[in-house]
Amino acid sequence: MGSNLSTSETFTSTSAPAVRTAPVSPFNLLTVKILRVRNARKADLLTLSDCYVTLWLPTASAEKVRTRTIRNSKNPVWNEAFCYKIDRRVKNVLELKVCDEDTVTRDDELCTVLFDIDKLTVGRTVRVKFQLNPQAREELEVEFTLQNTLDYPDGIITNGVLVAREVSCLEVRLDTGKLKQQSTNPELTFTVKGSHEGSQKILLDSGPSLHIIIFHCVINDQTRLDIILPEELADGNEKEKPGVLSFPLNSLPLQKEITLEEDNSFHLCLTARKCSGDLDVRLGFSLCREEQNFLRKRKKYVAAALKKILNLEEDLKEHEVPVVAITTTGGGTRSLTAMYGSLLGLQKLNLLDCISYIGGLSGTTWTMANLYEDANWSQKYLEDAIKEARKQVTKSKICCFSLDCLKYYYNDLMERTKEGHNTSFIDLWGLVIESMLHDKKDEHRLSDQRQAVDNGQNPLPIYVAINLKSNYSAQAFREWLEFTPYEVGLLKYGASIRAEHFGSQFFMGRMVKKLSETRICYMQGMWSSIFSIDVMYVWNLAADSEDFWCRWTRDRVKDIAEEPFLSVNPYEVDTCLFTPSSVFSSTLRDVLTGRPTIAQYPNFIRGFQLHNKYLESEGFSTWKDTVIDSFPNKLMETADSELSLVDTGFFINTSYPPLLRSKREVDVILHLNYSGGSQTLPLDQIAKYFSEQEIPFPKIEISEEDRENLKECYVFEEADSPQAPTVLFFPLVNDTFKKYKAPGVERSPEEMAEGKVDVSSILSPFTTREVCFSEENFDKLVKLTDYNVLNNEKLIIQALRLAVARRKQKNFYTRSCLPETPSDPSTSTFHTWLRQERTTMGLFYSKSQTEPSPCNLLTVKIIQMKNARKADLLSQSDCYVSLSLPTASVQQFRTKTVQNSKNPTWNETFHFTIQSQVKNVLELKVCDEDKVTEDDHLLTVFFDVSKIQLGENIQLSFQLNPQGKEELEVEFTMESSPDPPENIITNGVLVSREVSCLDVQVNDGRLRKDTMERKFALTVDGSYEGTQTHTLSSCLCPTSPARFHYIKYNQAALTVALPRRRRLSRSISSQNERDMNESVTLPLNSLPIQEKISIGEDRTIDLYTKANEWTQGLCFRPRNLDARLGFDLCTDEQNFLQNRKKVVASALKDVLHLEEDLQEHEVPIVAVTTAGCGIRALTAMYGSILGLQKLRVLDCISYISGSSGTTWTMTKLYEDADWSRKDLGEVIIEARKQAAKCKMGAFSLKSLRNYYRELSQRTQAGHKTSFIDLWGLMIEAMLNDGKSHHRLSDQRQAVNQGQNPLPIYLALNVKDKVATKDFREWVEFTPYEVGFLKYGAFIRAEDFGSEFFMGRLMKRIPESRICFMQGMWSSIFSKNLLDAWHAADNSEDFWHRWTQDKVTEIEEQPDLPEKPYEMATCVVTPTSGLSTTLRDILTDRPAVSKYHNFLRGFQMHNEYIQHEHFTKWKDTLLDTSPNDLRGNSEHLELVDAAFFFETSYPPLLRPERKVDVIIHLNYTGGSQILPLEQACKYFAEQEIPFPCIGLTDDEKNLKECYMFDGADTPGAPLLLYFPLVNDTFQKYVAPGMTRTAAEMEQGKVDISSFSSPYSTREVSLKAEDFNKLLKLADYNIMNNENMILQALRTAVARKKQALSQPASQAQPSA
Repeated sequence: MGSNLSTSETFTSTSAPAVRTAPVSPFNLLTVKILRVRNARKADLLTLSDCYVTLWLPTASAEKVRTRTIRNSKNPVWNEAFCYKIDRRVKNVLELKVCDEDTVTRDDELCTVLFDIDKLTVGRTVRVKFQLNPQAREELEVEFTLQNTLDYPDGIITNGVLVAREVSCLEVRLDTGKLKQQSTNPELTFTVKGSHEGSQKILLDSGPSLHIIIFHCVINDQTRLDIILPEELADGNEKEKPGVLSFPLNSLPLQKEITLEEDNSFHLCLTARKCSGDLDVRLGFSLCREEQNFLRKRKKYVAAALKKILNLEEDLKEHEVPVVAITTTGGGTRSLTAMYGSLLGLQKLNLLDCISYIGGLSGTTWTMANLYEDANWSQKYLEDAIKEARKQVTKSKICCFSLDCLKYYYNDLMERTKEGHNTSFIDLWGLVIESMLHDKKDEHRLSDQRQAVDNGQNPLPIYVAINLKSNYSAQAFREWLEFTPYEVGLLKYGASIRAEHFGSQFFMGRMVKKLSETRICYMQGMWSSIFSIDVMYVWNLAADSEDFWCRWTRDRVKDIAEEPFLSVNPYEVDTCLFTPSSVFSSTLRDVLTGRPTIAQYPNFIRGFQLHNKYLESEGFSTWKDTVIDSFPNKLMETADSELSLVDTGFFINTSYPPLLRSKREVDVILHLNYSGGSQTLPLDQIAKYFSEQEIPFPKIEISEEDRENLKECYVFEEADSPQAPTVLFFPLVNDTFKKYKAPGVERSPEEMAEGKVDVSSILSPFTTREVCFSEENFDKLVKLTDYNVLNNEKLIIQALRLAVARRKQKNFYTRSCLPETPSDPSTSTFHTWLRQERTTMGLFYSKSQTEPSPCNLLTVKIIQMKNARKADLLSQSDCYVSLSLPTASVQQFRTKTVQNSKNPTWNETFHFTIQSQVKNVLELKVCDEDKVTEDDHLLTVFFDVSKIQLGENIQLSFQLNPQGKEELEVEFTMESSPDPPENIITNGVLVSREVSCLDVQVNDGRLRKDTMERKFALTVDGSYEGTQTHTLSSCLCPTSPARFHYIKYNQAALTVALPRRRRLSRSISSQNERDMNESVTLPLNSLPIQEKISIGEDRTIDLYTKANEWTQGLCFRPRNLDARLGFDLCTDEQNFLQNRKKVVASALKDVLHLEEDLQEHEVPIVAVTTAGCGIRALTAMYGSILGLQKLRVLDCISYISGSSGTTWTMTKLYEDADWSRKDLGEVIIEARKQAAKCKMGAFSLKSLRNYYRELSQRTQAGHKTSFIDLWGLMIEAMLNDGKSHHRLSDQRQAVNQGQNPLPIYLALNVKDKVATKDFREWVEFTPYEVGFLKYGAFIRAEDFGSEFFMGRLMKRIPESRICFMQGMWSSIFSKNLLDAWHAADNSEDFWHRWTQDKVTEIEEQPDLPEKPYEMATCVVTPTSGLSTTLRDILTDRPAVSKYHNFLRGFQMHNEYIQHEHFTKWKDTLLDTSPNDLRGNSEHLELVDAAFFFETSYPPLLRPERKVDVIIHLNYTGGSQILPLEQACKYFAEQEIPFPCIGLTDDEKNLKECYMFDGADTPGAPLLLYFPLVNDTFQKYVAPGMTRTAAEMEQGKVDISSFSSPYSTREVSLKAEDFNKLLKLADYNIMNNENMILQALRTAVARKKQALSQPASQAQPSA
């Protein structure tokens, strides 16, 4: 029967050795002596407990034994011994149960101790005290003795998880002729405990006298045959158990008949024989031979199909053919119907032949079973199968319950019972399914489907179910079963049987009773059972948590200590204490987990035992996911009971698990989802499950907006995990099908009704409860799922193309004989392609250009200090020097302390490896050591290491204080490094260095027992991860490796802080106390690449490390940057400008009445810059934009920049992809409504709850939240009626075709404890990029907020909704006292004199040759403690918006200070302090740009944008000329071309518009400035139309007084005030049409003139 199953491994032979030397026996004699219990807990109210102890070791004996009962004792003593013969090859766990005996009621179970016998040492006797309750000093004392035996080892078969022992077949022949005459008892009972049969009865009243009984069992020392005698014979029996005859079986000779007679009453013959031959259960985690053969044949079909679809020139080789699978979800008739449509779509695309597996559960198994009745179904057109399915689905189901059908059901179930099968209501459900889907009895069986796959002509079907356990919910216990035409198997155990044997009875891997194979309808009933639901499952659906009930109902399990501490092996099970729940809780648990009915089948792993090291098995640990997996006795107890099989949907509605078996090597999975309710829930659940199980699977990231309005297909791909498959997720949605009847073919008005397919509402005709559809609904659902597949052909084909590329690349690595495949073997990231397809934006980041750059060795010798300043009043300083070179090492080094010396001498040497192209500034900090208070910081010297020449050795004397002749002498040596050059990427300002990956694998199996804490820390300072906490496993499987990313040539080190050890005695020395906190440090620069090494291996911990290059591609190229380094415009913006210039050229020809079309190079770049706060800026900007639209000038504008309140207007406008081409009336009406509504709703209890929930979700997603995010949610509530899912990157839809100006938002990055004047950095935001102007570093807009290191994306975090960005762009809560003082007094000098450190440039002797990019040597003398405290108070910001810093890890280029683009924006004190500029801060701290000055000019003044005209729309409060003057002054200081401004004389009576042509400033843009004033609008209702007397009131718009309704503090405007301000801003634009047109005409003339003359001779025309 097992001839076609792979041979399992036999570890020991059954034959005896030929020589007389004693063999190494796996058997031991175990003696367990129960000594006493101390301080036993009370179970009775009035008396002490009446204790006894039961012992159970199921691997050695099927019987439980017990001690005698000690009455009414707190400290019972037994001193009773019990003996077992154990096999060390299996997991032996002894259960010691302490009970209280009750005369009337059931005995109370006090507690149970589970003890792993592996803890004992052979040849030793050990007395162990189990600490049952340390607080009450309750303990159980037991003595163990383990001795060797000389028994010959028997043969076992194992796969490392299950163990099959030798089975004996016991034949009992009994002649009961005389017994019939003597006895009136009609039956005789025979029992062999632990056997497959258990007990068997013989009836004496009739039939023949000769009876034959068979038992299958493992014979050991405790195995015996028990015969319960009739009462007449029992009275005279003198055995220990009256009425029972017992015969030990371990002494029976094999193959010989033993005859026994009992008082001449009956004749008994016993014969024992070994069960020989192969197992009928296949043990192993590999694929069976039939499936391997299928795959070889199937790959020929797949290769041919892929060649045609992908237009490949050559045939794919077998190893290059990807494995593509379909996984489906359940949902009754809905899923049956929808699956037909999906398969039809794949067939139309010729993709069905690319599929190798189809996984199904619940309703989709109905489709699969029907299809596989045809051996060539996928080679035929599916229309015929769909017609038959339509017929069955649409027919009336009443006939399924007719009298004839009910009779048929009854007869079939009776026949099934007679065959030996268990029957239940689930089998009746299977027969009902058969009637619903067929017109006659279906004789098809699972194994019959082999005909459809043996030649590889169809995909292999895989059906899924889960095995449950009584009194456990599916969340607490379940085991995955897979069903194929070849095998049925349990994934966790690596145990499989042939499909036709499922339902037969097995024992220890041998078939003991063969039953006929079950018809497929019964399997369908089990796969799609809806009747096995329990209350706990319903609660979990409703509350998404079982924690509440678990706390009430579960037994309490905890690890306990035993004394003395026993030796620890990595595969041991922890000693555990079970404390049972109360009777009430047990009853409640039974109620909650009780199932009305369940499909039961014989368990084919019955009798197996667990291997001693089963928890270390990779196959087991992959699917080890339940509460009892670490308790072998309970697992085997489950295996000895029937399989209780249910629909997988009771855990997760998915058929993924069999496809994720590593041996199947699935590359692409098409997830066809047909579930009801949430379409993403099954995917989210399985992704979470695989993450917990550490099974490679891509991250699932679907935005909240998409979750509410799902698209037809999503692609998930994990570039950093080559083992993870690419997943294409097809939710059951009606998206574009509403408008299109086929891809690209729109519906006519008459056909629109066909597109209305309701698949989601509660009134949908496709709900799970429906078993019958109308023909119209059937066709609609088939067409919908067919269309959804066809409409995403490109995504599917691209996924297949990527899978082929990966397969080829994997083969390349194999042929290259490399030690191990790199961590990222993908040739290209699928997300890159996906972005291109969905946004048509072109490439964003080209492959980074790396350049080799050598590293050098720097030696620093601290020699001495002369005339050191005093820090103490009564003595000289106790000096030491600390050294910090952050570009080489994150560690700080220091010299020894020289006590009480004015001229301390050290002569200590330190070494650094430095990158030659990085700005390396050494910090030498001189400190005075204090024992009581904090050390005094005397001064710090900053020295640019680039002053030292390669090969030079020089001694320098730093003149710290020439007046006091204070000097510091240091010797420097610069040498070449023997390491190969480092590959760096740089834009001349920032440097991205090579990054290495460190994998740290911890095997803590021997650490757990002697530790007090459960966690310890792994740290690599300077790495992206920093510190990772490792939790000691409660199981024996090694935890997943900890991964660190660090700079390859940095002096990094791995530090392992071990947990504290247990105290071994009450008295412990201080030295031992220190030893209890151990740490291990490993320098990483000494690690070989791609080689696994072992460190710290002793009796406590095994630590394995492996350093890898962080590479990608076939040739080990460094991984491309995800940040763009460069100062030019990104490709997307360049493409935008090309498209926009066509719109601008057409508009200019219209408004300027040009005769000829402008050439692209003649089109000027016109930009609008805005600034202003709050609702005033929002309203006024609408008016200005409306005026520009009326003048037809809006299409002449290429950029609109905003900050603060104007970003509110911009983000609202850009929600519409064509806003500038539409009448703005509707959007203004909506804006008026939002501005005028009461804002109290934003502070209601409901809103506050929503804010809390949103912020919690944002935190869980990985964002850093603050009060600014709450402010953003308030803005959303104040300006919208509902939640806005809009994001910055969504605005690409509004600019990709150049149809609108490109929006640019502005913010400032500030630094904690530093005033805005001293440090700020401009950050611009566009729909394409977010970037720093100063550094030339940009990331994609959707990646803003994600985590980066050295320019690489490390952790993708969902893009923030636009409201959170608005909160940051318009934050009014980030102002500190110094900002306020600056705003009031326009000067911070007073406070600076008090609070800033003193920085002085100093000289070093001898003088070193100067280079233009060197930093001057300087000394920093810190301020006093009072000044530092004052500075902290003044610069502290109440709240700031924090986002992950995408510059993290970058270092400054050696010549950054003279880089043209850096110097343009170099405007703060810290810009000459590279150590402070480095991207070492974890978060950006972003604030409203108005905290410096209220303008959004800077992005427009980037020379790459070549802006010719700027229209400045000013909406600030207070002085209307101040922002313009501040901008003019700033740009003059930065030497950025900008027109000269002179408005001081007009300040009190400002006009509506000013033009500054910038003629005297080469390169400056022409500027039109619109202050927010009410000038001629008071008299004119429109340009040239004087107001009537009745209209004069409307012209009175108070925008400047203290009582103005438009002050910044206002958050609401009356409709009347809104209209007034809107009309004012509109009028001011309209009234200056001539000036605007003049500026545009001038810009065009300048453009043409610049082309006709050399730039140096060109004169701007007025």
